[in-house]
Amino acid sequence: MSLLLGYDLYNKALGGSTTDNSKSTLIDVLNINIPSTLDQINYFKFIKPLYLLAPTRNSDVAVLEVGPNDYFAELPNLESGSLTVDSFIDTLSTSVISQLETLRKIGFKNIIVSNLPAIQFTPMATTDNVVSLTNTTVTLYNQQLQTKVNAWAAGASGLNFITIADIGKFVDVSIHSTAITSALGLTDTTNACIEGIDTSSLEGVLSSILNSGSNTLCADPSALYFFDDMHPAERIHRLYGYFGKELASAAFQGTTYEVTEANLLALISKYNLGSVVAKPVAI
Repeated sequence: MSLLLGYDLYNKALGGSTTDNSKSTLIDVLNINIPSTLDQINYFKFIKPLYLLAPTRNSDVAVLEVGPNDYFAELPNLESGSLTVDSFIDTLSTSVISQLETLRKIGFKNIIVSNLPAIQFTPMATTDNVVSLTNTTVTLYNQQLQTKVNAWAAGASGLNFITIADIGKFVDVSIHSTAITSALGLTDTTNACIEGIDTSSLEGVLSSILNSGSNTLCADPSALYFFDDMHPAERIHRLYGYFGKELASAAFQGTTYEVTEANLLALISKYNLGSVVAKPVAI
């Protein structure tokens, strides 16, 4: 998105991060936690104490994309019933709103926050038999996040815009539209290109790598929606990048860019996203 908009990218995001390590931790190796988004925001505040005076504030965009790792971290507790869905989504959404407020106080005027992707459609959810639980959690969380963001924004001064990147609907629409999958050249929306890798935990990833003989790579990665059991493959990533660009551009104009089949098909056609591209893929 930053490249398409002509922006410089400041990205301190780390794979495996949760919103707040004091609440949920996905990866804990030798009691060393991966910096959470709270840590990352506080680090920016530390190195940019005068950001409120920055001449780029009117055009800068802060993107807060978080939540799935919190779900994966708490999935065992949700499955066992020791943590209720209501409690989980309330804690997560409250943390996200708190971090949005911190970004506003730092000086950001343009903010995009993502909701939870439709994890219930991933191979992982099917394999682990958590489709129903995941569907309930994702649906309720995304509804609550929308409500809380609206309430927060109503009293948040100094903002140009706050918008939700509806990755939940993006996955839902793109994976269930035969027109979209056909335009992208996708023939499989249920299986992962890489099989035999457990991405639900660090231990699972390490075990899968060490036992790599059991891992298989599909013949044509460009034909599958999913690369591994949780992550979409190249063409879906590229489509989401172009969607993000349109979302941000619309927000600057005071309008919206909705996740619809028609809009996504228009992006695929405009940017020829169904074609093979040179590797590595930049956008």
